[in-house]
Amino acid sequence: MRHRRRFAVLTAALAGACATAPPPDDLLAGGRVAVHYVHAPYDPAVRATCKVWHEVHAPDGRIISKGPGGEFEHHRGLFLGWNQVQCGDRRFDFWHCNHGESQRHERFVAPGELGLDGDWQVAAIAWCDAQGTAIVRERRALRARALDAATTAIDVVVELAAADGPVQLGGDPQHSGHQFRALEMFAEAGAPKVTYVRPAGAHAEPDDVWTGCSWIAAVLPLPDGPVTVVRSEEPGNPPAVRWSTRDYGRFGATFTTRLQPGAPLRLRWSYIVALGALDLDACERLAAAAQR
Repeated sequence: MRHRRRFAVLTAALAGACATAPPPDDLLAGGRVAVHYVHAPYDPAVRATCKVWHEVHAPDGRIISKGPGGEFEHHRGLFLGWNQVQCGDRRFDFWHCNHGESQRHERFVAPGELGLDGDWQVAAIAWCDAQGTAIVRERRALRARALDAATTAIDVVVELAAADGPVQLGGDPQHSGHQFRALEMFAEAGAPKVTYVRPAGAHAEPDDVWTGCSWIAAVLPLPDGPVTVVRSEEPGNPPAVRWSTRDYGRFGATFTTRLQPGAPLRLRWSYIVALGALDLDACERLAAAAQR
């Protein structure tokens, strides 16, 4: 009887540990890693730890996104930031993080805290000044879904809240918003370049800026076969979206907004990663499916 009690206590302890363990850093789709969360503890002496980000994999397992270092070393996988952030009379750059700013992983939280169900990975992230004081508090949720053997959907939900006083988020399209950066190989001299597929109504502006579209797709000419990444801007996000697309594979969209204390801003984006070089019709179908 005594041994049974000990076994029961041990079983209960293990069950409790499993129930409270944080979710894995890897998000799977179809049994394969689709997204990997990178969140090393912040160390001001180690540049690579100034922000958290997600590494993206193709449906066949290939890594297709850049990490630290290389051309524009602050571009990393799926990442989020604005380079013109103002709180009172103080200004911050949470895109480059060159002046002591940092985005720090604090903990994992239950999906239910954001009203989400299912296999979401939700991280609480503090956007801190050089003294470590939070200016913005973020909860970043991702999940991965296999649409078929050659296509993965990555859903992103972000909640941003002013930590203390009102916070203005601003920046140009090249240095703000939620964006994707492809592998460093496309930035190298003489390398093949990333091309883009856009809706017919997209309007071109100077410096690779685009408006009038709710999605844009990047076609990555990888050595072992191309991969297409379709990024979709959800209708409920703030309007006046402006896109930026670079031929080395950094692309995304941005807007300006103001965060008020006690009034979190909910944002949504979708990325669909597909094997092959998709044409306009295929990209439009995937984007429409992501927005439903």
